[in-house]
Amino acid sequence: MSNYSPIKTMAVLAIFSLAGCTEGPQTPEATGYEAQAAAPGALDKFEAYTQRFPETTVITQSHATGHVGDFFFTHWKDGGSASLTLSPEGEFSVSWEGGGYNYVGGPGWHYGDEDRMIGYRFDEDSGASYITLYGWGYDETMPTSDPAHLVEYYVLQRWTYDPSQNAEYGTTFVSNGIEYSTYRSVRDDKPSINGPSTFYQYWSKPAEQRPLGEDHEIIFADHVKAWAETGWIIPDMNNLNASDDPTYLVMAVEVFNPADDGTASGRVWDAAAQ
Repeated sequence: MSNYSPIKTMAVLAIFSLAGCTEGPQTPEATGYEAQAAAPGALDKFEAYTQRFPETTVITQSHATGHVGDFFFTHWKDGGSASLTLSPEGEFSVSWEGGGYNYVGGPGWHYGDEDRMIGYRFDEDSGASYITLYGWGYDETMPTSDPAHLVEYYVLQRWTYDPSQNAEYGTTFVSNGIEYSTYRSVRDDKPSINGPSTFYQYWSKPAEQRPLGEDHEIIFADHVKAWAETGWIIPDMNNLNASDDPTYLVMAVEVFNPADDGTASGRVWDAAAQ
């Protein structure tokens, strides 16, 4: 896979915020193209904020999802200032300002696939809370009183905050030559793809942080297997029945209460297709 190259063309995504967000409809600063409607079918439910764009795009809204080229993206924040720039080739950067808020965003796919192999490279990380493979599973047939009905999962690569604090240890295993340990925690009545909910978080944390400036590969099936062998099952990862977002799988940058301004940039690709 070729090295990450700087993004050269930009457009600003005009998109409507969800009901309940603090921002209203926004006007593009510069488009340079006509936004295409979301592909008909599966994602129509989320058409208020899911669109498809053929060129490099800058996303600044409080809540936005969609496709740039063939890559799905998520971009969510509960305040502050953060933006995601994404090219159709999977090159992306996240920039944030310091403040008291949470942001998560990045490119990938609008559904999880246990057999997906993810390639990525980060050339810059000025202090994100997490650089991570990130996604959700959801089963609306399970009682909401069971945190297992909704799972937010992380395969960490880099971090400035240790999520294993106050979490339940699961197991230690090796994937693609890298030793990971698993942890599980519970979020009580917190924001999710299905509104405020109580849900599990599953974590895979490598023994050492993954270095910048190198191509890496994540074998997602190894993590799903390790979680399951501990009794931690991810519900349906291809589910469009949640209220706010599909059950996506992305290479994400997350920051919460960042003390300083920062940037993280890299590239993501489907390693199985290479």
